Amino acid sequence: MVMFLSLPAKIIGLLEANVSPREIAAGVCLGMFMGFIPLNGPMAALLFLFFLFFKLNRVSTVLTLPVFKLVYILGGSFLIEKAGGYLLIDAAFLMPFWAWLTNLPVVCFLDINNTLVAGGLAVSAVLSVPVYFAANILAAKMQEKYNEKLKNKKMFRWFRKIPIVDRISSYISRIKEGL
Repeated sequence: MVMFLSLPAKIIGLLEANVSPREIAAGVCLGMFMGFIPLNGPMAALLFLFFLFFKLNRVSTVLTLPVFKLVYILGGSFLIEKAGGYLLIDAAFLMPFWAWLTNLPVVCFLDINNTLVAGGLAVSAVLSVPVYFAANILAAKMQEKYNEKLKNKKMFRWFRKIPIVDRISSYISRIKEGL
C-alpha cells in the first residue's frame, strides 16, 4: 500500500530532478530490455550492471520495468519466444553467427542460446528506437509543463527572491548556456 502512495512522489521527483530527457529515455529503454528477458539469468545480471554503471535515470528504469514485465507476462512472452525460436532455430543463415557468438569467452555464459533471452533482446532492440524517442519527447514535454506550473507557485516566487538563491540560479543558468 505504501508503494502506491510513494509512486506519485517518485514521478514528481523524476520530473523536478535536474535530469535530461535523454537520461530518462535511456532508463526507460533499459527497463524494457530487463522487462523482456527472464530476470533469473546471467543476462539480467549484465543488464543490472548497466543499471549501476551507465549514466541513465534509475527511477525511470525502476518505474518502467514492472510495466514491460507485465506486457511480457500478459502475452509478450509468446512473441518473444517466437522471435527467439526463429533467430536461434529456424534462421539457418544465422547458424555460423550463433556458433561464433556462443563460443566467445565471456558471451558463452550470458545464456544467449535461450530462446527467451535471444527473443527478448531482439524484440527490445527493435523497439528501443521508437521507445527511446517517444520517452524522450514525453519526458521533455512533462518536464516543461511541470516546470511552468512550479514557476507560477507563490512559494517558488518567494524562494527566488532570496538573494543567495537568485545568485545560484543565475550562475547555474550561465553554466547551462555555456554547455
